[in-house]
Amino acid sequence: MELIISDRAYLAILTETHERINLETGGVFLGCYDNGFWYVVETIDPGPKSIFRAAYFEYDQQYIEHLINKTAKLYEQKLTLIGLWHRHPGSFDRFSGTDSGTNSSYAKLRPEGAVSVVVNVDPDFRMTPYHVGKPLRYSKITYKTGDEHFPSHLMRLKSSDVLLRQVKEINSI
Repeated sequence: MELIISDRAYLAILTETHERINLETGGVFLGCYDNGFWYVVETIDPGPKSIFRAAYFEYDQQYIEHLINKTAKLYEQKLTLIGLWHRHPGSFDRFSGTDSGTNSSYAKLRPEGAVSVVVNVDPDFRMTPYHVGKPLRYSKITYKTGDEHFPSHLMRLKSSDVLLRQVKEINSI
């Protein structure tokens, strides 16, 4: 099993981590699972009403649900919520009890479970990805970053013609 992260998603993780360098933060993964590969096409930021503390973090749930729905509509391939990432202080690269509850909830959303990544800056940036199984079970997995590792159809945006046709169809009802 392997996690493949797009260039855009990787940059989003780096940017969010940099913006809150002394606090916990995170995001959710939008992508798909295919034959042992978890493809992260987009990372959705945690939202403006999130709670950021040195050893605690909470997503702005309403915001991320809204942005997941908007962003998924941009792609030809159906993208879904496949997991999450968050930054831990220091070198702690395992999950807390609170994290396990969150990870378990995400894993229950899909038959394959979910992916969850712990990000550390201690002092160098690193990521530790896990597959989250059902019932709650963690397995470390490998990862790669870069669009060149993606099948081209996963990265393809919908054409404006398709979206304009959909607008016209809705408008004529």
